[in-house]
Amino acid sequence: MTIKVIIHIGPPKTGTSAIQFSLQRDSKRLAENGIYYPKHTTDINGISSGNLNSIYENTSSGRVVSNAKVVTLLAECKKRGLHTLLLSSEFFFERVSDITEVLPDAHFIAYIRNPLDSFESLYNQSVKRHHKVNPIKALSKLPQLYLNKLDELVSKFGVGRFILRSYSNKAFVGGNIINDFYSILNIEPPIMGKANINTSYSFEALEFKRWINQFCSPSLALKADKILQNFKSTSNNFSLIEPDNYELYRVDAYNALEKFCSNYGVYGSESLLKEVSSTDQKDYREQNLDVPEFTKVAEYINNQAPEVYKSICYALYLSSYQPCFNDEYGQVFIRKYKLSEVSDKYMFKTKSLNFIKRLFGKAIEPEQLPINQSAPDDINRLRLKLGLAKSISDVDILKELAFIAETNKDIGLAYLFMKRAQRLRPNGPLINSKIKIYEREIDSSTVKRDDF
Repeated sequence: MTIKVIIHIGPPKTGTSAIQFSLQRDSKRLAENGIYYPKHTTDINGISSGNLNSIYENTSSGRVVSNAKVVTLLAECKKRGLHTLLLSSEFFFERVSDITEVLPDAHFIAYIRNPLDSFESLYNQSVKRHHKVNPIKALSKLPQLYLNKLDELVSKFGVGRFILRSYSNKAFVGGNIINDFYSILNIEPPIMGKANINTSYSFEALEFKRWINQFCSPSLALKADKILQNFKSTSNNFSLIEPDNYELYRVDAYNALEKFCSNYGVYGSESLLKEVSSTDQKDYREQNLDVPEFTKVAEYINNQAPEVYKSICYALYLSSYQPCFNDEYGQVFIRKYKLSEVSDKYMFKTKSLNFIKRLFGKAIEPEQLPINQSAPDDINRLRLKLGLAKSISDVDILKELAFIAETNKDIGLAYLFMKRAQRLRPNGPLINSKIKIYEREIDSSTVKRDDF
């Protein structure tokens, strides 16, 4: 029996997370209809790379398609008596050429979205998940991004290899992307409650996240992301593009889509083009929060997850040498806790939690720490660059760096160096004494503590 292979490639920002969530939960019923959808993992936000690891493996030269994994998948599909192998991952969008070498008869599902919406959505995603700190750029011409790449792929491999659908509520079969995707499979869609996967931020949440991206570790930012996704306001529907630019981008988007759809016959293209030309821009917001808006988000995080708030506060204190600490937002945020309330006491609580986990044989997860613990590599590089003898310990180097920072009035940076020295020499009297002095200086330099 020849196995039919269907591969969903996204592209990004076309509902892939929702599709994968649905397919994963519905795998048993898919199998009953002859379709094998391999299981995959998700993160704490329900986000997944889909079936990336089902056919790819990591090597010293990067990710490569694994012939062995592909053979195993096809064999498993046959063993179960199923006729179709279905895979989904946005990663595949950039690797279609690689995939066709091992699966030469595969067909690819791709959704076509308004490039203008993609442009804003990709920026928002870069703030949510990729630590973006800069405002959105005002460009002279709208980037076509995925549309140009998809045009290359269809031209190269032939339109017959692609199932092209419009990403538009007015074009979706059944009114939503899940129903539309299942119509491609010729299967009745599942009956399940609506799942909020990778939900969009409100404007306030987006700007708050952009601010903490300046100093939070990726693991801490991920925890904040989970909370911020649930923060609601009257600014859930917004646009960051200035209205005049928006109208110029609209023309660019329409022209590019019209050409692509005309060349390749995209399902539902008439509805998509009509939506692009007639939909009003969402309310424009300039990228700046006033203090009451910022405070409302901060209060929400503290109410929902006080430990996450403390972790952010601690990371901010460790960044007191940066502008984000002394700006209006930073001073508002640290009013809730003094440094001494979120440093040693908080670290003791974390260590206690980890000790309990060890008793039960559970591994300690790095993301439970409030900030990333730096590796000694940077100290080694400094040692080599300055030609320092091995007799000079890492602790001595860190102490000297702290003293230099202190002399230059960068108490936050001095504190950071001395805290790292403390991890290497926890009972050092000079180190512990200096840390207490730095904590008092940082606390006294901030505005008077006050509850929100």
